[in-house]
Amino acid sequence: MKKYTISRKQTLTLASIVLGTVFTGTTIASADDVAPSTTQAAPAATTTAKSPITTATEEINTKANTPVVPADKAKTGDVIAVDVKKTGPSAKTDGADTTTTSTATIKTTSLADQDTPVGTPKPVSSTKTATSTKETADYTETTTETVNKTTVVEVTKEADVVNKKEVQATSDIVFVIDKSTSMDSHINDTMKNVETFVRNLSAKNIQARLGLVAFERSDRIQYFDFNGSKFTTDPESFISALKTIKTYGGYENTTVPLRHIATSEDYNWGTGTNNHRFAFVITDEPIDMNTPYKNSLPSKEETLQSLKAANISLTVVGRTVDQSDFAPLVNGTNGLYLDIRKDFADLLNVQFANKVVETVQKGRVFKVQTDKYELISKTHRVAKAKPQTPSIQTPATPTPTPQKPAVVTPAKPTVFTPAKNEPVKTEVYIAPAALPQKEASLPNTGSTTSTALTTLGLGLLSMGAAFGLSRKTKKD
Repeated sequence: MKKYTISRKQTLTLASIVLGTVFTGTTIASADDVAPSTTQAAPAATTTAKSPITTATEEINTKANTPVVPADKAKTGDVIAVDVKKTGPSAKTDGADTTTTSTATIKTTSLADQDTPVGTPKPVSSTKTATSTKETADYTETTTETVNKTTVVEVTKEADVVNKKEVQATSDIVFVIDKSTSMDSHINDTMKNVETFVRNLSAKNIQARLGLVAFERSDRIQYFDFNGSKFTTDPESFISALKTIKTYGGYENTTVPLRHIATSEDYNWGTGTNNHRFAFVITDEPIDMNTPYKNSLPSKEETLQSLKAANISLTVVGRTVDQSDFAPLVNGTNGLYLDIRKDFADLLNVQFANKVVETVQKGRVFKVQTDKYELISKTHRVAKAKPQTPSIQTPATPTPTPQKPAVVTPAKPTVFTPAKNEPVKTEVYIAPAALPQKEASLPNTGSTTSTALTTLGLGLLSMGAAFGLSRKTKKD
């Protein structure tokens, strides 16, 4: 009984080893047959921003196409000129690197406010850079774009322009001539100078209306009339009237005729835009205020106010010693005081030249903005290696290596010691001859069936040997 029990244990042990070996081999072969996963994650969506060169190019084109307003019609802020200069693009290649460069200069001139300070502030510079990568089946390309921009703003002012224009003026001139007997030594020169002056006015085509007054004592003043008017535009009519004056009397009440021509309705002075009003007094005496009619004589101040109110400028031709007596009237009306002993015809003409109108055209102020762009693109391209197509080769038939026959050493007989009261028996165990070995060959990788069958065959052989051993022991 004891021998039988030992044999069963050995049989179970060997069977467990065989099953473990079968599951192990099957498991490994199945693991080799599992295909790797080919599922890839979807790429994340991205938003493509404009590159620095694209942005700068759009900006350059916008400025180059700015609407221009003619300078003579421009208002503050209007662009009157745009000057564009461009170079490139030019490319330079060095191995796998290619550099492309181009430039642009935009000069924009606009009309600035008159109060804009003239000058040139410091330039303003900026740099923008961005890098992008492009992948194709043949190469990997990395591009770096750089835009350098410099802005200079200059404010300039053109010179002021003075425009002079002669305006043909009209003048109303009244000659107030002293005819007292003290003028005997001057009357002929006076007539000559006045005649020359009048004829010069006509030669210069100056439009003038002439009036004539001869005075001495206040009640013997003569106001000349020309066809119903106190003024005439005919120089010959005026000269004819002038030659009729004869000296007489001994007083010079000068304020009386001056106030009369300034206030009387008989004197219809011109009212045109360029009309000028003048009174010329020619005398060799100061203003005589001590006469039988002194209480009715207008004062110098009253006379001055009347002249100013009528916008009449008073010029006096007299002796230099009497200048202070007439100074309030002359200075108060922006007139002149001339020496009677000189030829005063040319001096009078100074006041009657064509009026020169001067207008100052202030120089315009310009804002000149110059934008300089430098566009640089650097590209680095690396080619990819192309995969090689494998060639199909037939493996050579291996030559088997001769093997020496295995030498089997017979096992020593197992001696069993008999139990008490039993005859001693001797049992000899002869090991089975070794099976002939076959040449080893590599199994096909990943073949589950081949591996399982091989393992199963070895297991069955082992179980058969164990079972035979058990039966032999029991029989004995």
